[in-house]
Amino acid sequence: RTARLFELATEAGASGRHVAAARAVEAAFAAGGRPLPINVDGAMGAILADLGFDFAMMNGLFMIARVPGLVAHVTEEQSRQRPMRRIDPVAHAYDGPPARPLGGGA
Repeated sequence: RTARLFELATEAGASGRHVAAARAVEAAFAAGGRPLPINVDGAMGAILADLGFDFAMMNGLFMIARVPGLVAHVTEEQSRQRPMRRIDPVAHAYDGPPARPLGGGA
């Protein structure tokens, strides 16, 4: 998927310094004998940066891109597999650290 995303970005004129940097990092690791392929999130980040998107928006865009796959996965599990154990939303007790104040001062 990453190679195709970079290819489409190049064809659309959306491949710039961020895509070049991602590819350079990938090539440097490969040349050192320790391949580190850029994953789809890295490719999306580089392309979105080259398109001028604010970095603060990117996590949200990554999540939006994952939602259809998540919905398909859940639907597939619900329709094809035996139900997994259910955790009762009220029949449990918290056993972590005690509550602490969150407000005001150092």
